Amino acid sequence: MKQKQEKLETKMKWMLLSTMIPMTILIIVLLVFFWHYTNEYNQLSNNLAVSSEYNANYRNSNNDMSFKDEVDMDIYYVTIGRKGKDGLPTEQVDKAISTVESLKKTTSKKESLRSLKYLTNYLENLKKRMNQLLEIKNYQERQEFVANNTEILTTLFEKEMQNYIYQEATELVQIESQLAGNVRLTIITMCAAILVATAILLRRSFRLTYSITKPISEILHNIKKVGKGEYKTINVVSADSVEIQELDAGTRKMAGRIEGLLENVRKEQEVQHMTELQLIQAQVNPHFLYNTLDTIVWLVEGGMQQDAVDMITSLSVFFRTSLSKGKDIIPLSEEKRHTLSYLEIQQSRYRDIMEFEINIPPELDEVMVPKLTLQPLAENALYHGIKNKRGKGKILIEGFNLGDDMMLRVTDNGQGMTPERLYEVQEAIRTGERAGFGLAAVSERIALYYGPGYGLKISSTEGEGTVMEVYMAKKINLDNNSRTVLWPADRDLRRSAK
Repeated sequence: MKQKQEKLETKMKWMLLSTMIPMTILIIVLLVFFWHYTNEYNQLSNNLAVSSEYNANYRNSNNDMSFKDEVDMDIYYVTIGRKGKDGLPTEQVDKAISTVESLKKTTSKKESLRSLKYLTNYLENLKKRMNQLLEIKNYQERQEFVANNTEILTTLFEKEMQNYIYQEATELVQIESQLAGNVRLTIITMCAAILVATAILLRRSFRLTYSITKPISEILHNIKKVGKGEYKTINVVSADSVEIQELDAGTRKMAGRIEGLLENVRKEQEVQHMTELQLIQAQVNPHFLYNTLDTIVWLVEGGMQQDAVDMITSLSVFFRTSLSKGKDIIPLSEEKRHTLSYLEIQQSRYRDIMEFEINIPPELDEVMVPKLTLQPLAENALYHGIKNKRGKGKILIEGFNLGDDMMLRVTDNGQGMTPERLYEVQEAIRTGERAGFGLAAVSERIALYYGPGYGLKISSTEGEGTVMEVYMAKKINLDNNSRTVLWPADRDLRRSAK
């Protein structure tokens, strides 16, 4: 099962959120409960404060009389004629009705609401009885009416108000008890939640720390292996964080590149050694020298002294350029002169089957190139192309300016190669095998000096001839210490020649 990968930042955020979100929800729930009970407590306290003004123990601040006593007194004064119609306590009763109605809005207990309903009825009946009292003229009848109606109603109002106060006080005590219990429960819950959250946070912190330190220790172990040169024994580090995976991938990639660079250095040394051997063989080739001297002798014996002189001159130029005062990098003009002298010598021997032409623009003459770049290609065109053809053949050497780069092309119209043989030669060039030693040496030296993207490209058609193209930059890297040979697997080096 593939391990899920996350960024460390994401994992830390989830760790904090998984702890903070439940804690926040718990706090919100507790606050809602507290708000609910506090609101009920405040309403009950307010109801008790308002209703207490109408109980039997309340005394008006002006005359130290309760609501019942004050109303009964005013009605009595009206009964005995001491006060007129305006003396009835209508205002006090209306205020009491308004107070009862306001209490209904803040009262929730069923028994308390029933008491408020009774209080409203008593007050409404009291107003009616007070109005009826004014219609009675006889004093004795008024006395009896008051005793049997208004005084009874005020007494009932006072008792029911006391009952309402009792109900609300009982509810207030219950709320206080619940609130105290909830406070204790909240404290216990919060402590438990904090302990659980701390335990979860610590557990996840330990897991996160372990998930970071363990793979980092493994990566450090791999780095120590790299330092010892043990590139093949580096193990893939298993981690569930993107950063650690990227660090591990980068470490393994770095180790691979270091190994590759060391391998390239080894190959470079091998290429240099092989190239030096090839240069020595090319500079003093006994077989080539023997054939040339034999041809000179034959020319002298045949009375062709001028041809012999020309051939000796070409041989002198050939060896002078081959030596080049020990230099490996020479101007293209010298390489062209070296190849020209070689072809002139060979033309003296194979004049019946070979002709050649060199067309390289003068602006490329001063471009520095590795020595023995063209001559091995011309030699290959002669011995593997022209000599195997029936009839006369031609070798054409051309140069093309490609801006920052240039291309040298050697074309022959000789025998050509079969597709199978062409593939073998191309593989020999690519891998540096001895099957294509001369061509491989040219390609490897070009790659050595110019880097990836440059080298030898060869194509051939059986019965038509062969085309060899060398791609080089105009500026060559002469720092031998910084050379790195990188071999492209199958890169098309062909460019449009200007």
